[in-house]
Amino acid sequence: MNTQQLECFVCVADKLNFTKAAEELFLSTPTVTHHIKNLEEELGAKLFIRNSKMVRLTEMGNMFYSDAKDILNKIEVSHKRIAKATSQNTSFLRIGCSSHAELNKLQGILSDLRIAFPQVYPLIFMEDYFKLKNLFNNKHLDIMLSTKEMIRDMKECTFKKLKNTKNYAIMSSQSILAEKDSLTFDDLKTNCLIILNPKFIPFQHGNILQEKIALHSQNHFNIVCENDQASILLANCGYGIAILPEHCIPTESDGFIIRPIIEEAIIEYGIAYQKNVKEKYIRFFIDNFTCL
Repeated sequence: MNTQQLECFVCVADKLNFTKAAEELFLSTPTVTHHIKNLEEELGAKLFIRNSKMVRLTEMGNMFYSDAKDILNKIEVSHKRIAKATSQNTSFLRIGCSSHAELNKLQGILSDLRIAFPQVYPLIFMEDYFKLKNLFNNKHLDIMLSTKEMIRDMKECTFKKLKNTKNYAIMSSQSILAEKDSLTFDDLKTNCLIILNPKFIPFQHGNILQEKIALHSQNHFNIVCENDQASILLANCGYGIAILPEHCIPTESDGFIIRPIIEEAIIEYGIAYQKNVKEKYIRFFIDNFTCL
């Protein structure tokens, strides 16, 4: 199925006349007929009833008409958008992150970027690590917010450390652990633990806390969540204690309690970017972004 087939179908459907449709499309009538026939074969359904006296849409043709119109309209809008971006010399800064909490950290730098480079627009991709890695390796991301562990096997990548971070426990204000200023894993082990799917925080092998969590999961009921917001929601509702890395912790707590977990491991957090950056706006982001 291609756009010319769709254009032929919509035009014939509007005029209910193959000859007039051909004239409007600057095609021959046999060419229009050929495109309609190929489209019908691909769809496996007759779209028109045609004889020497009239042309009309079949029931399937009527059903397909709105879809075909919608597809052509979307293509037209896309063409106009691309043409506008090209004429205005628009560029895009493609940023990847794996948690909702990281979005708040971008507000300051993106506000500054808009002033310094008004023709540059950010595109934000929030995905799990493996999808982000694939986007980055295929040059579809310029910047990725990550830990150093997350990018350890990505060769075409430069890492800029911004800070050392740690893991935190999130809990309801009603939890008895809320009275403590900091927590050890022994404090947590009698609770249901709420953890992130490993695809969001990969390469935790050798991390003592993660090994303890894995052992805990063998003998206890723990909850695995697909994003940081779900983890925090369940913890705040009292279903258990969420354990999250610092980059998944929101800047403001909405009634829940955040406590640091005492551990020896240090998590290096920062930004990963493509090697040999030439674009000034990407360099601006790299040089000026801070998550402190």
